[in-house]
Amino acid sequence: MKPQYGPNRRQISDFIQKRVVSLRKSDQSVYDIKDILSKEGFDTSIQTINRIIRDEGFAKLPRRSKEELGLTKKNTLLPPISTAIDFEQLESHKFECQVGGICYFIPYILQTGLYEMISSAPFPETSKLSKINSIFSILALKLIGHERLSKISSYNHDTGFGFFAGLNVPPKTTATSTYSYLVDKETIQSFMEEFISHMSSTYPQYYQGDTINLDFHSIPHYGDKSEMDDNWVGAKHQRMKSALTLFAQDGESRHLLYANADIDREDETNEIMNFVDYWIDVKGIIEQTLVFDSKLTTYGILEKLDVDKIKFITLRRRGKKLIEDANNIPEKDWIKVDLKKEKRKFNKFKMYKSEITLPRTNLKVRQVIFKDHGRQLPTFLITNNFEIELETLALHYANRWLIENKFSELVDFFNLNALSSPLMIRIYFDVVLTIVTDTLYRLLAKDLKRFEDCTPKTIFSDFINCRCIGEVVGDEIIVKMKKKATTPIFKSNDVYQKSYLVPWLGNKRLRFDWIS
Repeated sequence: MKPQYGPNRRQISDFIQKRVVSLRKSDQSVYDIKDILSKEGFDTSIQTINRIIRDEGFAKLPRRSKEELGLTKKNTLLPPISTAIDFEQLESHKFECQVGGICYFIPYILQTGLYEMISSAPFPETSKLSKINSIFSILALKLIGHERLSKISSYNHDTGFGFFAGLNVPPKTTATSTYSYLVDKETIQSFMEEFISHMSSTYPQYYQGDTINLDFHSIPHYGDKSEMDDNWVGAKHQRMKSALTLFAQDGESRHLLYANADIDREDETNEIMNFVDYWIDVKGIIEQTLVFDSKLTTYGILEKLDVDKIKFITLRRRGKKLIEDANNIPEKDWIKVDLKKEKRKFNKFKMYKSEITLPRTNLKVRQVIFKDHGRQLPTFLITNNFEIELETLALHYANRWLIENKFSELVDFFNLNALSSPLMIRIYFDVVLTIVTDTLYRLLAKDLKRFEDCTPKTIFSDFINCRCIGEVVGDEIIVKMKKKATTPIFKSNDVYQKSYLVPWLGNKRLRFDWIS
């Protein structure tokens, strides 16, 4: 045989061998050692590391659990435990956020006094997370339009989402779900009233429309053991288990004013009186005209509203006798109306006005019948406002469809119809946070030139959905947003040229910058 030439031992440096031995002594696996060496700039194969370990006489490591390996059952990396950041001890800190545009809402959170309201409200706290940590974590999810609290697991490692709420990383699914169960109804109601009251005094221009639109929305639930009532669900065109919710909306600004998701079937006709009591607490007086459809309440409740001097406009349910009487009205008695509104399909129609007393009541109302308005059957409106002009009356009721459009926005972006629990308290908490989030979007949109009337879904797509890199340096927080086509609108906006002291982020001063 020919002799073999070359070195008789591996060409591995003494440093690599000593480093492998050192790492193995600290119970690092072969794959862990390879990762560490790669980060240190050494390209060493698994086979080489194995040979070094074997030659040095190391035994195999005992099998480790997934938790010890830092993995979940689905073999994803185990995220760190969510903890509050100690800003007093924090001199420097860096974070990244997948949807960094949530930071654009911080100036509006400060303007609305949301931090102070949550801090003073009796919201629950846990041993590790404050009420601000918990609620702002859920608020961050609402701002990006995620439908369920469980979706927070998609951002388990996102340090930017955690930082938004004053945490290292967001809380886990169990923490957020459990928290939403801890909040009681009285706390939610009180918080909503304080929030809307503060908003109406801070931004009165958005809460002084001539009308308030009211309507029910049924939020479907698909659980097998649901104890909810059967309600008509328009999205499914059928009756099914659902949470009956009443919303109120300013007829001019489209801002939401009220919601109640804890409505039993036997109480639904009286829910409008609960809104009246609420709105009197907020404003002190009801000057607006309430606009709603015929199924919202009864004639008896309409009589109560009239006794309380509250104006209303509503539909009257069509019966065969009503339709026959309307068809027998002489043509000469009908009034021709032209609203002259460019965007309306049917501007020209005919109206007939009269005064009637509603059945089973002593309530005298003004009845206005519409025909030739694009519908096969005549429409009957009734109101206790005898001074309003007929054209204005028609427009006020036509604008009631704004609340239907609002429902579409809430379902489309905020996923209002995606329930993960049959418990009314949890649904109510989610609905009220939806009002808060929608309000923040409306305020932001008003400061975006030419985007003032866009839906939250459009605002998110064009402005909010961008990455950011953040850094804490001393007493300053610098949020560097990735540039988008719409970035010049932000850069020219006075709101984002200022810096802000953020109380839940250690009273550090936040400022914005933009990078490519």
